Amino acid sequence: MTDQQLTQKQEPGAAPAWYARWNQVPWDWASKTQMATADLPREPGGPVRGYVAGRDFRSRETAVPLYAVAESKPTRASGGQLASADARRTATVRMCTDCGANCQLPLQQRQGRHLCPMCWRIATVVDFQIELRERRAENAAWARELLAGALAVVWVEVLDAEPTPAGRKRAPLAARVQAVDEKGRRILDVLIRLAGPRTQGAPAEALPPGEGAERIVAALAGLRRVVWGPLTAVRERLAALGHPAALGPQQPEPAAGWSQHRRNWPDSVADRYAQWRGELDPATGELRTPWPPGTADRLWLCLTRMADAADEGRPGVSRGARREAQDQPLYGVVGACEVRVAVTGPAAAGDRLAELLTAQRVLQPLSVVGPVPSREVPGACVTYMVGGSDVLVGQAVIDNEPGT
Repeated sequence: MTDQQLTQKQEPGAAPAWYARWNQVPWDWASKTQMATADLPREPGGPVRGYVAGRDFRSRETAVPLYAVAESKPTRASGGQLASADARRTATVRMCTDCGANCQLPLQQRQGRHLCPMCWRIATVVDFQIELRERRAENAAWARELLAGALAVVWVEVLDAEPTPAGRKRAPLAARVQAVDEKGRRILDVLIRLAGPRTQGAPAEALPPGEGAERIVAALAGLRRVVWGPLTAVRERLAALGHPAALGPQQPEPAAGWSQHRRNWPDSVADRYAQWRGELDPATGELRTPWPPGTADRLWLCLTRMADAADEGRPGVSRGARREAQDQPLYGVVGACEVRVAVTGPAAAGDRLAELLTAQRVLQPLSVVGPVPSREVPGACVTYMVGGSDVLVGQAVIDNEPGT
């Protein structure tokens, strides 16, 4: 934030800024707790400049006051005192495991790694890419099931009328409805008038509503349908004009839902198309909305590409899939206890022990994390794993020197 922006915040009577998430807070603003826990602690020296939504020690929602770092001042702790405190402190980690940044504030742990905000962001995007790879496999199975039987792939575009002078929306003028079958062969391509005979602006070549409804019913009735566009709105308009188009059941049943631990993916064909594309916005990390296919035969082509998709993409297991696996009953025994094991020593030792325990079906699926550098033993690594209490008890530590 520039000095000019900070000055604007300081104008008398100006309301404090409000932020819904911590990642929206400017870098040069901090809470009193953040200033106190910095490796070079400071204390607020000016008024509250804003608030961010947070939770207190009882997990109740609260507003956390924010102060300008430029208006803060160092605490009374000397350099020697801070050095002594660092020597005594063992639980606080400030060095990023991935990039080695020496961060001012304590770092949070993610799957055995302590990450700076940028590496945390990278890890979040990587996990999203892994989720998209997993979701792509599910969408491939969905598309294969669709194309295995009789199917109508429908594309609908509506020609809207100009709004009234008061801004109210008018009824649409016409709609183009296209459809191909599961082999990509055209079964329907009609332009239907949806306005009354006196309405200006409707295409002259459009079919009358009655004939258009008959063509839709003849081509689509009784077929499973995958629809991109407002087919329901078109049918409702035809019914309002006195020409209902009864088509029967609309779509195949959607694929089985995901676990509560995973992302709640929308399952419309447009959403599945975006998930199959899997393109993320480099600025925000959010899933981009791809350009629409444009016609029924192009939508069919996209479905065939979905069905033929190989398991390619970011390797690994997403956090949601890992939690889902860990949430399953251990070894089929309901109520079995879990024991977390931390193996400290050479990286190869943790890997070898994980292989042995996995071969004996002692570990939970997807529970191994690491190896990561040890904070307590210089040069050693730590590998975390979760198993059953009837086999694993306590913490296992291998005291070999690194490299032995």
